[in-house]
Amino acid sequence: MSFVPGYEYDIFISYAHIDNVAFPGQADGWIEQFYKNLVLMLAKRFGRMDTVKVWWDSKKLDGSVQFNQSIASGIEKSAIMICLNSPGYVASQYCQMELDTFYKKAIADPQGLNVGDRSRIVHVLLNNIPHTQWPSELSGTTGFPFHDAEESDDFGDTIDPFFNEFRSQMQQVRDAVWNILNDFRKKPAVIDEPEELIREEGGNDFSIYIGEVADTLRTSRKRLISELEKKGYTVICGIPPPDEAKAHEAATIEALKKSDVAIHLLDEYPGREIVGSNDIWYPQKQVELSLETENPQMIWVPSELDTTTVEDEKYRLFLQKLEAGNASAKELEFVRGSKGNLSQQIIDFVDQMKGRQMIKNIDDGKLSVLLDTHFSDQIYALDLSKMLLENNIQPFVNPQEDDPRKNINMLGDRISQVRKLIFYMGMFPRSGFSSE
Repeated sequence: MSFVPGYEYDIFISYAHIDNVAFPGQADGWIEQFYKNLVLMLAKRFGRMDTVKVWWDSKKLDGSVQFNQSIASGIEKSAIMICLNSPGYVASQYCQMELDTFYKKAIADPQGLNVGDRSRIVHVLLNNIPHTQWPSELSGTTGFPFHDAEESDDFGDTIDPFFNEFRSQMQQVRDAVWNILNDFRKKPAVIDEPEELIREEGGNDFSIYIGEVADTLRTSRKRLISELEKKGYTVICGIPPPDEAKAHEAATIEALKKSDVAIHLLDEYPGREIVGSNDIWYPQKQVELSLETENPQMIWVPSELDTTTVEDEKYRLFLQKLEAGNASAKELEFVRGSKGNLSQQIIDFVDQMKGRQMIKNIDDGKLSVLLDTHFSDQIYALDLSKMLLENNIQPFVNPQEDDPRKNINMLGDRISQVRKLIFYMGMFPRSGFSSE
């Protein structure tokens, strides 16, 4: 399934096959290098290898071959097109048919040719083609130059894929495609596809249940709820304590059913007692009901709490049972901490649980790995990623091409989503790169 709802492919790459002929001693042609780098750089941006679906023709067709029906179908089912413009592209009737087919199809779509202020045709210039020679469908676009022309009348040779200039331009194309695809999802085009494929997704659908607390923890609880909501989480809390025990239990159970994880803040004071019960308090009862669910649980108590000094015996035994891990066989994390870092402790736990849930929902429990590689070796890592997917292993990828410290939070999120790490190391530096 593509990233953009309602389409089979997110990207269609249109190019002249003469531009993909490899020079002697090279395994891959320039277009194939472009394709592999684009796929992996988008995967790094999205965090998963199989998020964006790209159609490209590797059959090396030439102008003598009839316009292939499978190619026409690929164009019709693609959200955007990347046009790799060159003298070979301009001279190819086949390429002109591809561009014309996509252009007419995009114009006829409810979405139109533009998504916001961006064209759905991404124009890449392999050489310094004069504007007067551009296909009419590319009018109004500026293009991403992948050539070394310095003057307007220079021909401009195509940049070597192992040069830093290539990498810089690839990042520009990646960012443009990223923006177009995300803008597309905000208002997906309605085409003749099943309803579930064109359904817009909401925001963060990971829900957190926050239990009732004693008066001494109300300020900390309020601050925690605010921090979680700022991060986009759905917080379920504020179950009104009814005066009748059964009504409170029913309301709590219903709220827990809607949550993915439960958080409970406890201290030496048990809180308000449930009317009609025998020495049972709202915070304790909600913990007990929560432990009967399959949801992961976190019990937080102040680091200075000495459970042996808790005045009420029943509540003291309850706390000691929780800390000893005897309250439930389900996943339960008992944490001691200060009120000053309470929010961060719980946010870290919630983020980790969300990552695990993502793996469970998306990958049906298959093994997941984080693949970390340098930019110069990423096309080889792409082959490894395909092999992993073929063997039912989900590869996630490092969010940065070089230095993960640039985005340590995103890297931390992705590490929390995987079970294994793979560091793909090659020979570096290479020709065209400076050592780092």
